This record gives sequence, structure tokens and C-alpha cells, in this order.
Amino acid sequence: MSRVRFFAAVSAAIIAFSAVSCSHQIHVDDSGSNASTTATGEGEKETASANTEKRTDDINSYIKVKKSKPVMWKVTDTDTGNELYMFGIMRFATKYTFELPDYVDEAYQKCSGVVTEYDYIMTPEQMEKFNSSFAYHDGTTVRDHISEKTYKEAIEYLSEYSYYNENMDGFTANGWASQVNGASIQRVENLLNENIDTRYMSKARADGKEILGLENIMVQLDINDACSDALSDFMIYDTVRRSQDIRAFTANLAYQYDCWARGDVDALDEKYYWSERSSDLDDDYADYLEVSLYNRNRNMADKLAEYIKSGNKYFVVIGVTHFSGTKGIDDLLAEKGYKVETVS
Repeated sequence: MSRVRFFAAVSAAIIAFSAVSCSHQIHVDDSGSNASTTATGEGEKETASANTEKRTDDINSYIKVKKSKPVMWKVTDTDTGNELYMFGIMRFATKYTFELPDYVDEAYQKCSGVVTEYDYIMTPEQMEKFNSSFAYHDGTTVRDHISEKTYKEAIEYLSEYSYYNENMDGFTANGWASQVNGASIQRVENLLNENIDTRYMSKARADGKEILGLENIMVQLDINDACSDALSDFMIYDTVRRSQDIRAFTANLAYQYDCWARGDVDALDEKYYWSERSSDLDDDYADYLEVSLYNRNRNMADKLAEYIKSGNKYFVVIGVTHFSGTKGIDDLLAEKGYKVETVS
């Protein structure tokens, strides 16, 4: 495969995983959860050495909240009566995900259109720029940007699961972090291919409703640039380390799902992620969050305010972390004077 075709293929995969965010990767962090000591869905305890022998694990065996009651918000302009609904979703789905409470579909039925996080339409020029952004063009390789220890650990891990290609050495450090994350997620059994946003996009098409995207996928370029080499190095190494114990890795992913399913949005605040980083990465991570999350929240809130002013009623389906903490979109719209209330 040519290098150009390789980078196009890998960047397409990253779109898939970042439509997981994320712009944000699906991240597994054992802080705040006791899942790392839970070896099976039955709550038995096993040693880490026993857990590392298992290559994959079933997320459904760890999920505790079978009947979800996730948070939804109704945003109203009290002067005009214009309103929209916002639904924060996880970037992966399990067999329990689509057993949603009635208030979710009732909100959708009241709306004339669906708004998702990204507009994936790109011109050929944008596509070329997007693909190119995941490669180095200065003669360096990833080995010039991350430590030799992290590089070797990542090579061993990716090779074990048939993810490594020598062309990847020209891939950026942040691209490697996404690849390692993707390889780890692939080891989690019974994650569904469909997600809540794609489900409602399909429903909207069938119902003849409008579909809009809050951002263009090109915002990913700014996010890539915001992730320093040192931070990418840590993310790569830490993800490999965590995924060695696939049972704990899967259990922690299930813990995040349970937080969402019971409506505990703030437990998913990204400021708590990557908690085992060294203190000298605190500024790097703060800068990364500013670009990858907080600035985007402000831009999304501004755009949603425009939608409210238009008088059209939209059903907004975006990643739940955009509502977590005190800088979430719901908080920003409340600061703008809108009435923001939870729906249940």
C-alpha cells in the first residue's frame, strides 16, 4: 500500500474513532472506580497476572445499569418560547444502549431536525489536508517525537494485534495515540457498530427531518496540534499499560457507561482523565483540554443559541463530556440567559 493510501486509510479510521469523540478518544481510566479489582461481571477478584492472559472481554458482563436514565436538557428562550433538546451520549454502544427511556424519543418527535456533533462533509482539498495532517512532512518519524521506551512498547502491542505497519513510523505521535486506543477498544467484545447519534440520523432521514452538524470534522486538525509530543507519549504508554489487563480495561469502560446510564454526567468530566500523568504534563493537558473541549463547548453554545433564535426546534445529540463539569454547554447556555432544565 502506498504511503498516501495508507495515511488516507488510517485517518479514515481515526475519523471513526474520533466520531467516537471523540475528537476525543474513548479513554479508560480507573480513577474513581473500583473496577480494576473486579475480574468478572460476577464481582470475583482475580490477580492482574491472570487477567493479562485474556485477550478480549465482554463489556456487557460488567454493566450494572441495565435500564438507563441518562440526562437530557430542554433549553428555552423565555422571551420567545423557542426551544431545543440536548442529549449527551457515550461514544460507544452496548446491547443495553438503545433501551432508552420514553422521554428521549418523545423529545425527538417534537423536533423538526437532528443536530449531531460533526458535519463530515469535506471538499477534496479538505480531505487531502485532513489526511496529510496525520503525517510528518519534515523528514522526521514518530521515533523523533516519543521516547524509545514508548515506541518499543507500542510496536510490540500493535504488532501483537496485527495493527502495526512500517508506514506508521511516519504517522504523528497523536496519530499513534489514536491507533493504540483503537487497537485496545477492538479487544472489548460486543460493542455495537451503531451509536445513538447515527440511529437518530437514520430516523431523521426516514422521517424527512433536517440533519445538521455543529462542527466540521476539520476541527480535528486543531485538536491534533494541541496534543504535545510529551502528552501523546504518555497517552500511548498509559493506554498500552492499562490494556494489558483487558478485564480491568473493559470493566472501567463499563463503569463509564454506568455513569452515563444513571445520569451522572459530572463523573465523566475530562479533567479527571489521564489522572496518572506526571505533574509536568499538567500544563500540556490543560492546553489540550482548552482546544479539544472547552473552546469547542463555547463555539457549540454560540451555534445552538443561533438555532434557538431561528425558531426551529432541534434534537441535539452530541458527546456527553460536552456537558460535564462547570464548563459544559448546558452551563454556558444558562449563562446566556436561557432556561436550561433537565428532562426525565
